[in-house]
Amino acid sequence: MAKQTLGQLNSDVKDFFRSKKKNEIYEIRKKLLKKNLKKRKIQNRED
Repeated sequence: MAKQTLGQLNSDVKDFFRSKKKNEIYEIRKKLLKKNLKKRKIQNRED
């Protein structure tokens, strides 16, 4: 039974790190998107 609990804990930890990584990637992409939209807005004003 202890081995089964340890296996569950291990998979929970893996899921935690996987979701954390996904969240970090999401935040980075969100910042880049905002930055690109600002650039486009500025370029459109000049045209």
